[in-house]
Amino acid sequence: MVVSSSGKTLVDAKIVPDTLDDEGVLAPPFGVVGWYAEQGWAKPGWPGASILAGHINRRSPKVELDTFGHLTKVRPGDRITVAYTSGESVAFKATKSKALSKTAVPKDDSIWDSGNPEPLLRLITCDPTTPVKGGHYEGNWVVWATLA
Repeated sequence: MVVSSSGKTLVDAKIVPDTLDDEGVLAPPFGVVGWYAEQGWAKPGWPGASILAGHINRRSPKVELDTFGHLTKVRPGDRITVAYTSGESVAFKATKSKALSKTAVPKDDSIWDSGNPEPLLRLITCDPTTPVKGGHYEGNWVVWATLA
C-alpha cells in the first residue's frame, strides 16, 4: 500500500490479513499494515468498508516511526493505492482525516460501514498528540477514502 501527498510518499507498507485480538482490538504486527479480514469485511476495492490498521510508532527501546508514522499528514484529495500480489491495484482518494477518541472509533458508523455498496477504505492508527496511558495512546487517527 502506498499513500502519497503532493508527490511525497507518506506510507509504503505491505498489507497482511489480521483479526481482532483477545481484547477485541485490531493490532497488526509492527512493520506491516493489517487488513481487518474477519468474515463479512471487504477487501480493499470491493463493496463495503475495508479497514486497514497500522502502528504510528514503536518503542524498541527508543521511539521509532512505524508503517503509519505519517498518517496524520494525510489530507483530503491525497492518493492511496492498494496493490495486490496479482499485480492489480486499486486507487482511493482521501476524503477526511481526523483525530477521534478511542471510545468514539468503535461507535462511528461512518468508519464501520460494511454494508455500503461502494468500495470504501478506512485507515486507522493511534493519535500521537494524545497522552499515553498503559503503554497506549488515548486517541486514534482515522482517514476515510473512496475510490479515486
